Amino acid sequence: MEIDLTKIGMFKGQQYEAIITTIYKEGHSNAATFGVRVLENDEIFLRIFDGGNSIKNIKENEEFIVNITTSPLMFTLSSTNTIPDEYLSRIPETNAYGEMAYISDADAYLICKVKSLKNSFRKNDPIKDTRVNFIKAKVVELNINNKCVKPINRGIHALIEALVNYSRINIVDEETKEYFIERFLESER
Repeated sequence: MEIDLTKIGMFKGQQYEAIITTIYKEGHSNAATFGVRVLENDEIFLRIFDGGNSIKNIKENEEFIVNITTSPLMFTLSSTNTIPDEYLSRIPETNAYGEMAYISDADAYLICKVKSLKNSFRKNDPIKDTRVNFIKAKVVELNINNKCVKPINRGIHALIEALVNYSRINIVDEETKEYFIERFLESER
């Protein structure tokens, strides 16, 4: 079966916000929010800093699931701790640990296999003195649960936030103005 991410509105060269789910050796699930960039219709790229459970699990399993959702609850849970099992479904017998997990009500999810993983330091990253992992992965399965799936593009949210801050820059104090300018520069990155 040919994989084509444009079927779910994900296009080459664009970055989207998604929730990555992985499994620990012990069978526990892990979920975290990451930016996912599309390289080809069936290939994605992730940049994940060392130190977290997601990268540890990806290195051990060499596979993961990209969940496409717009649920504020799922993004909050995955960013503050992890998504409880009650919100996840399992796919049995898919890897060395026996299974994978995806968000049950995700609009779509992608099963991905690691093609390459490079680990290095990178200048100008927001997290200093930490190694970063550059992961290229092949999408081996695309599952669409909602025909109206709409992946979240990071750029649109950065643009809206920048425009709101810009509209306020002449009415705030100097400290807040400096903060807004720093945010503009970060958005440019």
